[in-house]
Parts: sequence; structure tokens; C-alpha cells
Amino acid sequence: MRDRDDDEFFAPVLREPPPPRQEDVSDTGVPGVPGAGHGQWAEQPPPSNRLGLRLLAAGLALLAGVVLAVLALLAGRPPLAIPPALLALAAAVYLVVTGVRRARSNGGPPVFG
Repeated sequence: MRDRDDDEFFAPVLREPPPPRQEDVSDTGVPGVPGAGHGQWAEQPPPSNRLGLRLLAAGLALLAGVVLAVLALLAGRPPLAIPPALLALAAAVYLVVTGVRRARSNGGPPVFG
């Protein structure tokens, strides 16, 4: 097992050094595409994570409300389905209102993260 010349895992590509680069590559890693430069912060910071977390919580509340309402209906207890259904409805309204508000303010669709 010491002679690994015929082993596919230890191919010659892995043993030989890579050939020298012919083009100058910038800090982006793409030839011909200049990088940002000095590492300065962007003028507009990315949206805060708070919005993403609120949208995630609303989505999870919507899912949980629908699942719990369906389970209550399948169990034959319609009065127990009302609170989860209201939770799901409130979460859905929040998601729609947030999406419409961001679309009208040129913020685009809701962004997670």
C-alpha cells in the first residue's frame, strides 16, 4: 500500500504544485473584477436582524397556529381550534402588511437576515 501512484485518491493533481497564474487576480478572486478596496463599511448598513427574526417568528406562529387548529378540529373540539386559528390569522396579517409596506417603500420583498 506504500506505492500510491495508481491510487485515484492520490491523483497527480493533488501531489504537484499548481501552475503559476497567468492573470493578476484581485481581492474578489475573479480576474478582471476589481475589489472594494480598503475594507470600508458600506454607506448603508444591511437591514437589522430584528426584522428577520420578527418575520421568522411570524412565520413559525402561522405554521403552529394552522397545525394546532387542524389538530383541534380533527380531535372533534372546534372551540379549542379558535385561539390557534386567531394566532395564525394575526401572523398572516402581519406578514402581508409587512410585505406590502416594504414593497411600497422601495424596500423590496421581505428579507430574511
